[in-house]
Amino acid sequence: MKKREGIIPPKFADKFFRIDFESEPLPVLCLYPIPAEIALDDVRLEVCGLEEHPRLIPWYSLSSLPRIKQDIPIICQLFNWYENVQWEGIRLVDLIDHLRVDAPLDGYFAFYSRDGVYFETLSRDEARDPRVLLAFGLNGEPLPEQHGGPLRLVVPFLQGYKSVKWLGGIRVFRNDPVGIKRLLGQSPSGQLNDAWVQRLGVVVPSGKAGDPPPLGAASSAGGVSSPTKTENAPDHLPSVQRIDALLSSEESSGGEDGGAEAGKDTLCEIMVIVRPERRQATQKALEDGGFLSYSTYGVLGRGRQKGLKFKGEETSQAAIQFLPRQMFMFVAKESAVNKAVEIIRKANQSGKTGQFGDGKIFVLKIENAIRISTGETGGDAI
Repeated sequence: MKKREGIIPPKFADKFFRIDFESEPLPVLCLYPIPAEIALDDVRLEVCGLEEHPRLIPWYSLSSLPRIKQDIPIICQLFNWYENVQWEGIRLVDLIDHLRVDAPLDGYFAFYSRDGVYFETLSRDEARDPRVLLAFGLNGEPLPEQHGGPLRLVVPFLQGYKSVKWLGGIRVFRNDPVGIKRLLGQSPSGQLNDAWVQRLGVVVPSGKAGDPPPLGAASSAGGVSSPTKTENAPDHLPSVQRIDALLSSEESSGGEDGGAEAGKDTLCEIMVIVRPERRQATQKALEDGGFLSYSTYGVLGRGRQKGLKFKGEETSQAAIQFLPRQMFMFVAKESAVNKAVEIIRKANQSGKTGQFGDGKIFVLKIENAIRISTGETGGDAI
């Protein structure tokens, strides 16, 4: 039996359901209980693209996709170990193209375990890297249950926890849904630090990274620079500026006028209320115009019309005081506001002159924006 040296359990190791460093050919690390065992032919992947209903994809229906073998390591930065093994499976990008569930250019994929709890995310650029596999084989044998069988994700250029075991679902998102390790505070980023990238010659894919690296820690290799570790620290936490320092940034940049540079990153919130039947047209217009991050809700409201009034029985008057509307909210740089407003007007104006009820657009200036996960501010935070 191989003796594994250099293991450094993180402080939250007691949260794991199972830890076994004597297992071959890989250690067994399970944050949650292992789901009930099933055969590969019984796997049904729940796949859901944008604006689509979920589909259950039987594994046997994917038999036409090419099977490949890859000798690639799996790296667990949290516990400080790696193993070189041979995986067999299908490329994730082949599945994406086969099922036509691609994400927007700046979008994300989320991958769900059959345990019903664990999930992680990849950016579109990461997911489409040809090295990313849906693996069903390990070292020439069917993938064992304790190592994620019968089907798991394998992402060789990110931390091992991104390689979701017991894969049961794939979903597309416009915005980062944030994987469970970040939500639990167990790792600020799935990117490997420079020490691992250089030691194993990891080639990080070009394009957008799925998790933002800690503030000020981007490296030329595309990973996260090696942190100064504290004793038993599982991973590095992002350095976050003090909030009072962020809120005083206007004073330090030249007061109310802010000098020549202060206005370049001024942010505005754009709130839009339109007819509900124009939701999809508005979404498409915004995305075609480069506005990919927004929130949208169904709401009730009324404007000058004060709802709808109509004659009821006998002499009474009935009314619908609030009408269904669709609200969009997003943040943009001030220099892009006019473009956004024009896009929204064109998508929602009835005829050449428009009509009452087409909706309203509100533009509000924002003093600052702060990304919670990294501490980035201003335009970098959106």
